[in-house]
Amino acid sequence: MYQKELETLLPRCCEMYGFIAEHIEQLQQNGPISELKFQMAFQSGILSFEHGLSSLKLIADGFISSGLALMRPQYESLVRGFWLMHADIYPWLSKLRTAGQVGPNQLNKLETPMIADMLKSLDKSDAPGHILRQLQDFKAITNSTLNSFTHSGLIALVNNGIGYEEKLIYDALRNCNAVAAINLQMLSILTGYEEAMTPVRNMHHQFHDCLPIIHV
Repeated sequence: MYQKELETLLPRCCEMYGFIAEHIEQLQQNGPISELKFQMAFQSGILSFEHGLSSLKLIADGFISSGLALMRPQYESLVRGFWLMHADIYPWLSKLRTAGQVGPNQLNKLETPMIADMLKSLDKSDAPGHILRQLQDFKAITNSTLNSFTHSGLIALVNNGIGYEEKLIYDALRNCNAVAAINLQMLSILTGYEEAMTPVRNMHHQFHDCLPIIHV
């Protein structure tokens, strides 16, 4: 039923990610605000973009299970970026600063909180309410399904055997395109340049067919 819609959506998603990649390249030339928390938030946003792009490429090539499995780290990297940007992270950040040259063993001791705890911290922060609600809604709606794909659970096992419904892929792509759009907004804000938001607004107009409704 959704075969034609999916066939139309996939190339448009590729075009959208091409647009995002060009803007991110410009953002990287300017770089984020120099404060450590903003630099780390920016890098978390870059990681979210890489997961999203990889997910799209895998799905486009027919590797649906692997593509869907990357949607959770795409989302979690975005949440982590907002947590670094807006929440009170200074107790954690002070540990990072005093760790000196952080090696693999030390990194285990400095892991950030669970995503659910990050969202709770953000709820008490100055994070934009409409974006936070979108992040919370995404988790509430997709968490159990994304868990199954990420951890090769029963949903992933069954669907990989019988084939995925086009509607499931279509909805997943649009939802994760929304994650990519919010991520681009975060990356743009982190540069400290107001004009960096103009391409984000343009993207919402140019690729509205790829996205759920999000107000920027």
